[in-house]
Amino acid sequence: MYHGTPSESLHALAAQLRYLMCHFKIVPLESVIHWLGRGAEAGSNEIMLTFDDGLRNNMNVVYPILRELNAPATFFVCPDLIGNGKWLWNHEARCRLQTLPEQKLIELGHQLQTSAHSVDQTVEWMKTLALPARRQAEDAVRLATPGFNPTDAQRETYDIMTWEDLCSLDPALITIGSHTLSHPILNLLTADEIDFELRESRRLLEQKLGRAVEYFCYPNGSYDARVYEAVKTIYRAAVTTESGAVGRRNNTDPHRLPRIPSAESAALTAWRLHRPEA
Repeated sequence: MYHGTPSESLHALAAQLRYLMCHFKIVPLESVIHWLGRGAEAGSNEIMLTFDDGLRNNMNVVYPILRELNAPATFFVCPDLIGNGKWLWNHEARCRLQTLPEQKLIELGHQLQTSAHSVDQTVEWMKTLALPARRQAEDAVRLATPGFNPTDAQRETYDIMTWEDLCSLDPALITIGSHTLSHPILNLLTADEIDFELRESRRLLEQKLGRAVEYFCYPNGSYDARVYEAVKTIYRAAVTTESGAVGRRNNTDPHRLPRIPSAESAALTAWRLHRPEA
């Protein structure tokens, strides 16, 4: 499980992927779903790669490495953000909040009626809000930071792919999956909002890309019974942020696939892959 791949991580990321290529058979998500459907288990040396959020640095930094190694991967994207200059809401909120001096951050917390007084606490608190309340909090953060202008480094880290970027990815190598329409915390939504985020995301991706979009990734790893059942009706499989290996300890539900989080170094990634609880 990867997320952003900024350019400063290029050499470490290339080392990781070459390590994986040497010690594992990198397979597409389709292969995992195929053997799960047959009630089988993958070989112990099989691994799949996933990249969440649709960040543009996935295309600029990691995609050339994947092509060089001929290593398949799945990119989970949010089509409502693609091509309009928007960031994931939590990325924007965090960067804006980081520009506020401590006293202004405390005053904003009082305005929002939260006890959160740090950037991290405020963003985590916003994740607990229902969609209308969270959007009001986002607006308050924007009003408190009228002069915010992303740096080049922030844009390189948080900019989202365009439709041209997505369409340029080799479909034989890169599977595109849905990460909802706009990256909300799904279990905080109403049933109608959940259905819209799931269905409209798939519809828009299939319309723009001209191919089936069958796989889903839960934003923030958050879901409840309502979300899970809705995902089952719309997508063929879904990945979580729960740590583990597919096919072990009965983790064989195709709509609750666990993943192993990546690390900054190849050594730590290797440890996570081989530790007993994985």
